[in-house]
Amino acid sequence: MSTATEISRLVDARNTIRDKLITFGLATSSDKLDVLADAVDGIAYRGAVSANVQEGDTYTIPAGYHNGSGTVSGVAGGGNYSLQSKVVTPTKNQQSVTPDSGYYGLSDVTVNAIPEAYQNVSGVNASAEDVLSGKVIVDSTGASVTGTMANNGTVIRTLDATTGNQAYTIPAGKHSGSGTVSIVLEQKTATPTTSSQSIAPTAGKVLSKVTVNPIPDNFADTTDDDAEEAHILDGKTAHSYNSTTGKAVAVTGTMANNGAVSKTLDATQYNQSFGIPAGYHNGSGVVNIVLEEKTATPTKSAQNITPTEGKVLSKVTVAAIPATYQDVTSVDATAADVLSGKTIVLADGSAVTGTMADNGAVTQVLDATTGKQSYTIPAGKHSGGGSVSIVLENKTATPSTSVQNITPTAGKVLSKVTVNAIPSNWGNTTNDTATAAQILAGYTAHSNSDGSAVAVTGSMTNNGTITGSIDGLTTTTYTIAAGYTTGGTVSLTNDIEEALKAI
Repeated sequence: MSTATEISRLVDARNTIRDKLITFGLATSSDKLDVLADAVDGIAYRGAVSANVQEGDTYTIPAGYHNGSGTVSGVAGGGNYSLQSKVVTPTKNQQSVTPDSGYYGLSDVTVNAIPEAYQNVSGVNASAEDVLSGKVIVDSTGASVTGTMANNGTVIRTLDATTGNQAYTIPAGKHSGSGTVSIVLEQKTATPTTSSQSIAPTAGKVLSKVTVNPIPDNFADTTDDDAEEAHILDGKTAHSYNSTTGKAVAVTGTMANNGAVSKTLDATQYNQSFGIPAGYHNGSGVVNIVLEEKTATPTKSAQNITPTEGKVLSKVTVAAIPATYQDVTSVDATAADVLSGKTIVLADGSAVTGTMADNGAVTQVLDATTGKQSYTIPAGKHSGGGSVSIVLENKTATPSTSVQNITPTAGKVLSKVTVNAIPSNWGNTTNDTATAAQILAGYTAHSNSDGSAVAVTGSMTNNGTITGSIDGLTTTTYTIAAGYTTGGTVSLTNDIEEALKAI
């Protein structure tokens, strides 16, 4: 049967009901089905109405349906002061219980218990966003609330090195727990040439390793110097190979000496993270935050509890709300449909605490290490603010007489490996004064600091890109290690925000 046929059938049935109710004076010609249903529901079933009328009294037949079997009889002879016993069931509206016609008063009134459909919902604190879409609960005001939390099912995503596909934002809502975000690893091999080479992954993959073969036998090794200006402390000199001129030249260091860098972070828009400047740090600087606790009392309007300028919130204490009774007949949500820590009241009046995990903003970084090449999204609710991403890294390799395995730094994947050209000659180190402590660790230069030209291996720590975080709960400072960094950031994580959400 078609939908149009079904609709037509319902319209005909509505019109029949409406026409009959109009004759009873209980409806108008414009009333819809829900109004008609309320009118029918309001018709009391009287059954067989019978009454005894005293002399001089009248009896008003009550409105409603009568089955035609009742009688109204007159009672002769005054002095019949009979009393009536009645039973009433509580409803949402106030009721006046009076004796029927023929009775002079009530002998007793029995008030039944509150119907099972009405239960105490004072402990309900779940809202639509805490409940799975399509599931219904009753809130603390008695209103039926349909859940709006999206059911995302199983999410599958593969990341790679292309622009726009290096991170994946987990959508807000419930996840089945079976979805994964992963990367496809690839190894490549490069042989040194007289020109630089960019080794990039195949489309849809990321590099886990690039193997750089030894310098071909037809090239002679003349120097191991590879230090550049940025690898040497400002004001110090060394000799290194210049790929532009093809000659060994004196190199004056440009690495900035930042000394002790200190910074206090807070919750203001532009002070939630601190970009660590590139260069040398002496290890004494710190990045920290100042914690603060606040208290809030619920009101009729929403309140934004913010920290005092220069501080971040570690805790907000919020008072409780009053209790009432409400109808929970339409509740069909179960514990698995409700966010963990949230409470609802079932149709039978029992309180249930949700078991759905609140994963908040899940943030995960994939890399090339075993066990870190994919991430299974845990079952439960996600705030939509988390992401699974990869941190790309470019590396440079200078050819040597041995095979080199160029692998990413821990927590990163390679996006490109630049293989430098083969060196060509030696340089004059007469005026060079650089020592090992003034050259970046892992780099070698020739210097004349002790009166003779010798190869000097740098000992200055190379900290790479510093990426740190302060959660504001267990860690409030971050110490920048001594040595060279390429830059980076120390950020305030959202742990405080998630902790406040759980209060």
